Amino acid sequence: MPRPKPLAAPRIDRFELLDVADAPPSALRSHSVHEAVAFASPDDPHVLEGSDLSGIELSECVLSGLDLSDVRIIDSRLRETRLDGVTASVMAAQGGDWRDVEVLGSRIGAAELYESTWHSVRLHGCKLGFVNLRASELVDVVFEDCTIDELDLGDAKATRLAFPGCRIGVLEASHVRFADVDLRGADLEQVRGVASLRGAAVSFDQLLGLAPALADELGIRVV
Repeated sequence: MPRPKPLAAPRIDRFELLDVADAPPSALRSHSVHEAVAFASPDDPHVLEGSDLSGIELSECVLSGLDLSDVRIIDSRLRETRLDGVTASVMAAQGGDWRDVEVLGSRIGAAELYESTWHSVRLHGCKLGFVNLRASELVDVVFEDCTIDELDLGDAKATRLAFPGCRIGVLEASHVRFADVDLRGADLEQVRGVASLRGAAVSFDQLLGLAPALADELGIRVV
């Protein structure tokens, strides 16, 4: 029997944000374009709450400490951009095209990110409630040391995706297409669509935990 190919890890392009100019968050508007700008509002972190930023384009930018609750960031285009310590009860960011993006130390209750395209995206130290990445294309994406109550990857296509140090309450994996997806570093409490996990790597202990759900989905009777 041929030996399986080694699992390919996510290829994250690290970037430095140098010589960025400060600007008020009020400069962020729907379909506006910004390059090398840092947006923060320590005196009023809620300044953007409920704003419509659909179609915005950010390159080499930082959003720091802002409350993005009910902010619409639909169809956004982000390049070499960092979201640092942002919060949101609900954030609508579906259809986004994100490349070389970092989300650090953020708390988001519900993130609507479906039908997005992510390349080289890193989320670190985040507390996330419901994350909807359904029907998205994910290439070189890593969730590090994150807590995720529910992650919906249904109908998504993911290549080189990993979850080191993460706890995931529910993983929805129905009809996913995985290649080089590493689930071994995650504490998985429940997986739906476990029969669709072809292309994912799990540990032996995880496999034992998935066995009842796998048997149920495949109609296997354990007697």
